[in-house]
Amino acid sequence: MDASLNIAIAAEFELCEKIAEALEESKLTIGSISIVEISPFDEEQGVRFNNKSVVQRSAQEMDWSEINYLFFSGDVEQLASIAIAAESGCVIIDMKGVCAALSDVPVVVPTINEGDLVELRQRNIVSLPDPQVSQLALAISPVLQTTNITQIFATSLLPASYQNGETVSKLAGQTARLLNGIPLDDDEKRLAFDVYSQKTTALSEQFQKIFPQCNSVLFHAVQVPVFYGMAQKVTVLWDYETDFQPQDNELLQYHGTSITPVINGERESGERQVKLHINLLSAVENGMEFWTVADDQRFNLAYLAVKLLEAIYHQGYNFKEQLC
Repeated sequence: MDASLNIAIAAEFELCEKIAEALEESKLTIGSISIVEISPFDEEQGVRFNNKSVVQRSAQEMDWSEINYLFFSGDVEQLASIAIAAESGCVIIDMKGVCAALSDVPVVVPTINEGDLVELRQRNIVSLPDPQVSQLALAISPVLQTTNITQIFATSLLPASYQNGETVSKLAGQTARLLNGIPLDDDEKRLAFDVYSQKTTALSEQFQKIFPQCNSVLFHAVQVPVFYGMAQKVTVLWDYETDFQPQDNELLQYHGTSITPVINGERESGERQVKLHINLLSAVENGMEFWTVADDQRFNLAYLAVKLLEAIYHQGYNFKEQLC
């Protein structure tokens, strides 16, 4: 008999909703879901799971001994308040790679290196890498099965949602004001109609924990005035020619025509299955280049986190299993 799992989610409201939706589509038997308030919800905001309201509690109010798994999408400062969950036997799925630098925390992308989950028992914590890393890892994995890659270059175009919901709201507000001829405050950072370089600290190290054989990977990142959806331009180089034949799978879909993160997000908003989309494959000298897009919230975070939970559970890492 399958276990009935008690799951907690510590994330912003919009992401909590998307995780709940992904859990509804999973085949796991879920007994209860709780929201851990690491950032305040507006009064009218409430998450529903299977048409029922989900209870919201502070981290201090949580009885972690009753929780099997925790989805955590916060920063280092917020991690301290829920660290007791791991000590109580709850498995923490670190959704943004906050713990990825710790030597005894595995960094796992579903379908790629699930064998590394054996390290989960050391701390009861597993990290999804940063969304930039997971998007590149999924795109690169099929290529690595056919050739020995010597260098990888990835440039990420980061939407406002990559930062947080507040940044999305600021971008929307600034866009409306500027379109109506209302200037921004002098000390206000302009997000609308502008781009910024972003740091990519530790992304290469996260990637190499997934693919130890790849010792030359370089990330660049640019913050762009897009609300949702992340795009990457990727170039891979190798020493000898290879005959790479792209094939769709559960997580990847190849396209013969150009696709953008905004168009993709609009199309997938009504679909159950979200994927990483790859297009514009073309040969370069001793390598190839391509363009990838994904819904950073629904795919890179919510969907991959639930796929990771399924892998953890089916490998037996359900520490406080309670049978139905």
